Amino acid sequence: MERLRPPAPPRPPLPPRQRRAFSTLGGPLDLGGDAEAARTLARLYAVEPSLERALTHGFHSDAGRMHPSIARGAIEAFTASGDTVVDPFCGSGTVLVEAMGLGRRAIGVDASPLAIAIARARTTLLGEAGREQLVREAAEIAEASGERARKRRRPEVPPWARREIERFHAHVLFELLGLRELVMAHADDDVGRALRLCLSSILVKFMKAGPAAPRDGEAKRIARGIPSRMLASRAAELARGLAALERRTPAGTPPPEIVEGDARALPAPAASAALVVSSPPYAGTYDYAAIHEARFLWLGLTEKKFRRVQLGARAEAVGDISGTAWRAEQARFMAEVARVLRPGGRALLVVGDGVVDGRAENAPDGIAAAGAPSGLDPVARASQSRPLHDRRLAQIFAAHPRREHLLLLQKRS
Repeated sequence: MERLRPPAPPRPPLPPRQRRAFSTLGGPLDLGGDAEAARTLARLYAVEPSLERALTHGFHSDAGRMHPSIARGAIEAFTASGDTVVDPFCGSGTVLVEAMGLGRRAIGVDASPLAIAIARARTTLLGEAGREQLVREAAEIAEASGERARKRRRPEVPPWARREIERFHAHVLFELLGLRELVMAHADDDVGRALRLCLSSILVKFMKAGPAAPRDGEAKRIARGIPSRMLASRAAELARGLAALERRTPAGTPPPEIVEGDARALPAPAASAALVVSSPPYAGTYDYAAIHEARFLWLGLTEKKFRRVQLGARAEAVGDISGTAWRAEQARFMAEVARVLRPGGRALLVVGDGVVDGRAENAPDGIAAAGAPSGLDPVARASQSRPLHDRRLAQIFAAHPRREHLLLLQKRS
């Protein structure tokens, strides 16, 4: 059996932090542009909290998810049944789920293979028999894994996992590795892929250290069998959400087209979409690959291509991206947005003020400048201040608040 490296000396526990799946919402709005359109955007910001876990929205966290209420409201406001909706940065598939449930054809693209896997798991309905199989097989895996954990039977530690003792308590790591062994032994079919994402969805809950770990992870006491039971619980949750999505989706609605790719080269015909709804990267703020490093590792996914293709990611520190390079990339993906939109079609973008060249960015101005050469005209915006929990960001935005914006643009006819 491979030997695990000894853990680093324990650190003093930090106070638990509140973890949010979506942007912190609330507070006064600053509206601009066409008055009627701006009021529509303001209504989108009046989100419905119950939608946060409706359908499959509660399954598997992802960085910077759009609130389902915003996605649903935008699709209802700016499209009709049968229209095509495109999300060039689809992430875990919030827009795709809502488009599907409203009877729209949906196309989602993301550079992250993890995001694509999550989006597919959240929109592949499986059918009643498939959902029952998912729940049954997850329960069987959980029972077998939990029994091994309680009897302290340790699985082999594969070479890729030798340093995972730094991220998990030893008994938790052994149980998770046992779970993974059973999950990965399943056929690579729709149910098997759903089981893999159920495993991925629970990893962060049990971390003791790392950038994604809960702040109380080091001090948290996790009994043997808990990770196994949570896997079964996640599978049941996903099955219920898929059943609800199947009931909501109008007959004849095609499944979303979900593609691992580049927002600068969208797999959609020219002038085919009524609406683009998306949340592009916040410039110079996050390293999206680093956020999900553990999940890439445990699912056997490679980060190399994603790191090369992802847009706007910081390298080492907040704001350490070139403004010239960022503006060029913005122009390229906005040109693709314009290409796929039909004349008069709209784009609803959820964007936050980023940091480029170490300075605060005005996101609405940047989007307007990037879209103008391709025939995208700003129509309206709704802006709302966001709290800053990062010391460096607080310094950069000391002169004025950092804001998140709903930006509505229209393709010239």
